[in-house]
Amino acid sequence: MKYQSAIVLAIGLFTIQGGGGTAIGDTSPAVVALAVKTGMVTGVSAHDIQIDGYSYKIKAGAEILDQEGAPLMESEGVPFPVTKIVLDSAVKVFLKAGEIQKMIVTFPQ
Repeated sequence: MKYQSAIVLAIGLFTIQGGGGTAIGDTSPAVVALAVKTGMVTGVSAHDIQIDGYSYKIKAGAEILDQEGAPLMESEGVPFPVTKIVLDSAVKVFLKAGEIQKMIVTFPQ
């Protein structure tokens, strides 16, 4: 009788919290979401780009696309060099772990 109220309380809390929950081995791996950022290009180097004054590393092999979604190419089969993105271009970047995975560039008119 002495521990009856504690047992009832424990069962009540267990039920409110959704039963047994999940075991540690049943948890799914952490999902890393892509963050999306839009802005204007304020600086460019070979491996980094500044958007609205903040620098972002460009992952090797990142997709660089035009505003229609087509890959930017310098010439047939030659990817567009990041250093040729002009200042004040509008960009939409997809970041994963702080690095640009994909970038859509709209050049100023």
